[in-house]
Amino acid sequence: MSWLTFSPIPRLRPRGLAAPLAGLSLAVAAAIALNAHPGSGIVVDAQQQVYFVDTGQGVWKIDAQGELTLIHTVAYHWMALDEIGHFAKSEGLGEFDRGSFERVTPAGALPALIISSDYPIAVGVDGALYYVPYNPNGPRELVRRTPQGQRSVFATLPTDSSPKPMLWVNGVTNGPDGFLYVTDNDSIHRIDRNGNVRPFRDSISSPECSDPLPDTPKPPYLRGLAVAADGTIYAAANGCRALLRISAQGRSEIVVRSEPPWSPTGVAISGNDIYVLEYFHIPADDRQAWIPRVRKISPDGTLRTLATITRQPN
Repeated sequence: MSWLTFSPIPRLRPRGLAAPLAGLSLAVAAAIALNAHPGSGIVVDAQQQVYFVDTGQGVWKIDAQGELTLIHTVAYHWMALDEIGHFAKSEGLGEFDRGSFERVTPAGALPALIISSDYPIAVGVDGALYYVPYNPNGPRELVRRTPQGQRSVFATLPTDSSPKPMLWVNGVTNGPDGFLYVTDNDSIHRIDRNGNVRPFRDSISSPECSDPLPDTPKPPYLRGLAVAADGTIYAAANGCRALLRISAQGRSEIVVRSEPPWSPTGVAISGNDIYVLEYFHIPADDRQAWIPRVRKISPDGTLRTLATITRQPN
């Protein structure tokens, strides 16, 4: 079995908003354009190799020796690791919705690495892909999508009902309990294996949010999230430039505070190590202006930078 082996870097796709928005309605396109942001996808495989999205360039890999390699030049926003490899078994990419999802790994490589342009994604314990399409006028539906392309609504998330509206889903992940977790700007919901939705924590705030990120939704603006083995949630509070640790009782504390203009957008957990995807996040229309870096927090609290992307002059 190969472990995330790659074919040569594929064709270069335009890095602006046009390609990822293909096929969307004008209303959705306008909404996403107004909320343009750098990516938040980061995953770690069993060999401690880190993969993360660079909204201006593509997908990068940091191997166990710390070497940085650009492995894919399609610049999307989100990422999921299909450890079982259900999405690796078909020939080609015909089962994916072009312009929304793309498999980075070649057919047959296990596990599979999937990127998404439009929606946060997660691969559940059942091997299906889960995501919440943007719907400005209807319910927020968590969609279950099989590798064969079959879609069904797995759960309906709260919008104008109690306990609070959920207007935009910013992150989706699966936890060690087999449940799915989703976040919007300031709340986290948990969905069990039967599709029942429960608020994990409502109205989450970030301590000492004194330097909020400009031109983003109201802080804390939670984006990427990961769930530890003990049920503790780590969430990138993008609007507060902080990584939060949220206990099962809902208590929030800052694990890492990024210095401006850096701000965390994604987080991944591997064993006792925490990996944080941060961006040089400034108001910009040019994706090249958003520069990513990855930092690692060791169990003893040591924080070190694994990689920072540099851009070639135009």
